Parts: sequence; structure tokens; C-alpha cells
Amino acid sequence: MHVWAETRAIDARRPEVFDSVIALGIFAGAAISGAVEASDRAVDSTFFLLIAVGVVPYVMRRRAPLAALMLASLPVIALISLGYSSSVVGSGLFLAAYTVAAWTGMRSVAAAAVWVVVVLAILANFWPDALPPGALLTNAALFVGAFALGRSIRGQRGTNALLRERAELAVEARAESARRAVTEERLRIAQELHDVIGHSLSVIALQAQVGAHVIDTDPAEAKAALVAVSGTSRTALTEIKRILGAMHEADASYHPAPGLRDVGDLAAELTRAGLPVEVRTVGTPHDVPTALGMTAYRLAQEALTNVAKHAGKTHATVIVRYEPGVVHLEILDDGPDNDGSTDRLAAPSEAAFRGHGLLGMRERVAVWGGTLEAGPRAEGGYAVCAVLPFGESR
Repeated sequence: MHVWAETRAIDARRPEVFDSVIALGIFAGAAISGAVEASDRAVDSTFFLLIAVGVVPYVMRRRAPLAALMLASLPVIALISLGYSSSVVGSGLFLAAYTVAAWTGMRSVAAAAVWVVVVLAILANFWPDALPPGALLTNAALFVGAFALGRSIRGQRGTNALLRERAELAVEARAESARRAVTEERLRIAQELHDVIGHSLSVIALQAQVGAHVIDTDPAEAKAALVAVSGTSRTALTEIKRILGAMHEADASYHPAPGLRDVGDLAAELTRAGLPVEVRTVGTPHDVPTALGMTAYRLAQEALTNVAKHAGKTHATVIVRYEPGVVHLEILDDGPDNDGSTDRLAAPSEAAFRGHGLLGMRERVAVWGGTLEAGPRAEGGYAVCAVLPFGESR
């Protein structure tokens, strides 16, 4: 198979090499046939000159198929007119006709067919003894078969080329899909890291502020704040390791992705840091897709982080309402809108990274075909409300 592949590669680059071998074979066959077959005229230098001229066009049969057919047929007419044996050289014309059909378009094939008809008509009219009616019909049928075979091979070649092109496109599509999946995974991991680091640093800053405020008057409380900073740091590092570990093989030491079941722990952590957070569950909790649960958790984490950053001393409430095929999530606080903005989540950094603030939250919700509303509350404070549908009702 390896030798055959190399042979085909050479033939594709230099077709005249193998066509020269074919030309030499026709010349040898014609020379032997002329010497052994009975004919009106014995072989001589004129015979060898005519068959040599007759086989030369076959060297370029695939580069100029129509010209090769026309040029190769002229010495055949001369051989027949002079009474020499022409069976082998004449049979080569079938190969030339096949080549025209296999390597050229329909215009060239039509021209070749007309040329063959003219040649057969000339021979049948001027040398009827050399080409009687039976032989004429046989030759005509062979030419038709050569043309038909050539067109069939051309069609098969086109089909094979199309299949190869489709296979190459499929490989490219799979490669592009793999690259896109890698990019999406990297963006997801970057967003996860942003959420974890942003939340943890906000909590650490809040705890450090508390510790700095009471360090002179209440050393025990300051120590508790420092211990909380240490615990939050370790928790953040563990979470970062879990996220980065998703890029490699799963490790039993990493915890599952956070979900709705972990919102209570999130609230407890913030409460210990000085931001009282209450979690309320409305309706009967039911199983939700893991990815949706993680989306809800990240929404709550992002919203509460912004409460800790912007709302000052306040109280926050997380309401999780379960309905068939949908989860409603509300994060409410009663603190002032200290920065004067109508959208505390829409930070300037959103332009640099889409995972930040409100824009990142909207993207998370949009994945599930849900809705997100965020803005100041009439009674004071701020509200973030998300609707996350899933299942058949989605």
C-alpha cells in the first residue's frame, strides 16, 4: 500500500512519466504486430516512423487530451492508407478517447466525438476494405464505451474529491469546536475565579475593617475578626483550587460545585463577617440541574458581595422560591445607596471584563432563558431579582 501511494503521488506530480511508458508499450506492440500480422505492405522504415509519430502524443495525453487524440489519429489514417498493420496503434485511440472524457469538460468531449465520427467516416468511405461495416460498428461501439467509461471515472473522481473536501471540513469543524469549547471553558473558569476572589476579598476587607475599628477597645473582637480573615482566606484558596482542578482530572479532595444548598453557608459566612444575611425558602425545595444551582449560588454571591461593598451597615435577605420548572431568587437589602448610583452592580470595570457586576449576572441568567431585574427599592435599599426556568416549562 505504501508503494502504491508513492506511485500515485509521482503520477499526480509528473503524469508524463507513466504516459511515456504507455507510449513505449504501444510502440513495441505495434512493431511486433506489424512484423507478425499479414498486411498489404511489409514493415519498413516508413512504418516505424509512422508508429513513432503516432505514439508521441500519448506522452501528453493527460495534459492535452483532445490534441493527443487528434494527433494520434492522423498516423493511423496514414498507416491504413499505405496498407500497413494498424491494429495496435489504432486501438490506442480508444485510450485517447477515454482520456478526453475523463480529464476534460463536455465541450472537449463533444469535439472529440465529432472528430472520431469524421475519422471513421473517412476510413469507411476511402478504405472500405480496411474498415468494413461490421468493423465500423465495432469500432464505433468501442469509442462510445471509452467515452462513457471516461465520464464515469471523471464523475467518480469528482465525488471522491467532494468527499475528501467534506472530510477536511468536518475535521476543521471539529477542531474549531474543540477550540471554542476550550475558550468557553477558560471564560467560565475566569468568571468563577472572579466571583470567588471578589466575594472573598470583600468579606476579608469587611472583617479587617471591623478588626481595625475595635482593636484598641475590644482586643478579643479584633482577634475574632483576624481569625475570620484567616478562615475566609483558606476557604477562598480551597475554592480556587477546586475551580482550577476542573482543568485537570477530577480529584476527590475537591468539593462539588456550589449550589442552592450552599446559600445558607454563604449567608453564615457574611453574617460572621458583620453583614447579617437571612435566607428564606418559599415552596417545597426540589432537585434542580447542578449548573442552574451553581448559577443561582453565584448570583447570590455576586449580589451579596456588592451589598458588602456599597451598602454599608445593613441587613440582607435572600429569598429562594421554588415553583414547578422554575426557581425565583431575590436578594434584598435595606441599606442606603451610598454611591448615588441607580445600579450598584454596574461597575466601570464591566467594560474591561464582561464577568463583572450586573452584566456578568445577566449573562448567567440568559444562559437559562431567564430574566434579571436589579434596582433601588421604593422602601429603601436595593433588590436583585432573577427568574431561572428549567425543564419542560422553560
